[in-house]
Amino acid sequence: MATETHAFVDWTSRDSDQKATGAMDGRTVTVRGPLRETDLNEEYTGFGTSSFDPSLPTSDAIELTSKPGNPEFTVDFGAEVHDAVFYLGSFGSILTLPVDTVATKLSGDQDFTVENDNVVVGVAKNATATAPSDSNGSVRISRPTPFRSITFNLKPNAAIEEDGVMLQIGRIEKFVDWTSRDSDQKATGVMDGRTVTVRGPLGETDLDEEYTGFGTSSFDPSLPTSDAIELKSKPGNPEFTVDFGAEVHDAVFYLGSFGSILTLPVDTVATKLSGDQDFTVEHDNLVVGVAKNATATAPSDSNGSVRISRPTPFRSITFNLKPNAAIEEDGVMLQIGG
Repeated sequence: MATETHAFVDWTSRDSDQKATGAMDGRTVTVRGPLRETDLNEEYTGFGTSSFDPSLPTSDAIELTSKPGNPEFTVDFGAEVHDAVFYLGSFGSILTLPVDTVATKLSGDQDFTVENDNVVVGVAKNATATAPSDSNGSVRISRPTPFRSITFNLKPNAAIEEDGVMLQIGRIEKFVDWTSRDSDQKATGVMDGRTVTVRGPLGETDLDEEYTGFGTSSFDPSLPTSDAIELKSKPGNPEFTVDFGAEVHDAVFYLGSFGSILTLPVDTVATKLSGDQDFTVEHDNLVVGVAKNATATAPSDSNGSVRISRPTPFRSITFNLKPNAAIEEDGVMLQIGG
């Protein structure tokens, strides 16, 4: 079964009243434009209602200053993205994106709407005991080709001097729906409508989203249940090849029960996104885990995730895998996202 979840920015600083900085997927994200308050401690609760899917009971948030002069804001995602998600809280304004941009409503109040593809509209209204102020909702932002940044304008949808709009930025994380283990050397799945294959010595394959090992704090976002492929890591350093079905800019590997050393091509950069302290990356292209016995309070071996990137888009990646201990075989659980 396919797994889909969301990742959101961890806002770390409001550098000035014109810039805020955060991190998502190991990349630096910035917002530039007239800003008010910034919640850096995951204490904003406005995204915790049914107007947002998924709701965020607590979250970081940036407050944008919407004015009649229609000020400009620019979000830089730190790398090219295919799309992004904007959560807009207490939104009594009109947000205008570039004309080649499509905003798709994902969730929100009835009066939270999208017009002409690139204009997101909220209604200014006073808060009551049973309803929050202004409109609330979320949109997915997409453009014809991958983009690193997006610029938009923001003005109040009422005759007022200023509207404070709460913003959180995320992305939809998609993972492979593994559909078959064709042999002990090949497994096949689907992600984003593309066929993904893994070739190499394989163990078990979970096709029914029942693997729970990616559901811990070692993975961000965690996957309480997921499909998974078991790779057989051996002292002979066997080779594995992942074909993504089309060229990609990067990919995410979740590695569970990982007591091995994964060696990527020398022109590849593996960036640690999450994981145990002993889950490390060395020399850019070596991902290293530590073999250890499971206990009642700790899982077996290391656990964590890395983003795999190369100098140019790539359709496939080949790597080797050997145990990081004097053992005959290490079973490594793999899930692939992007």
